[in-house]
Amino acid sequence: MAFHWFNIIGSLMLLFALFLNEIVYLNVWYDSNFTVIVPAILYLGVGLWLSLWGGPRRQEA
Repeated sequence: MAFHWFNIIGSLMLLFALFLNEIVYLNVWYDSNFTVIVPAILYLGVGLWLSLWGGPRRQEA
């Protein structure tokens, strides 16, 4: 499996999520702002999908 540009973007998104984690955690814990949870889960899902995706399937003739 090759490492493509979208895998790098996904890995950078997950790395950036480590820094965003503190902001989201403090926002949810102290302010009970649960509307932040849905975008955070979507962001992590997209980052994980991009970092693990193998790319489009090529048809072998």
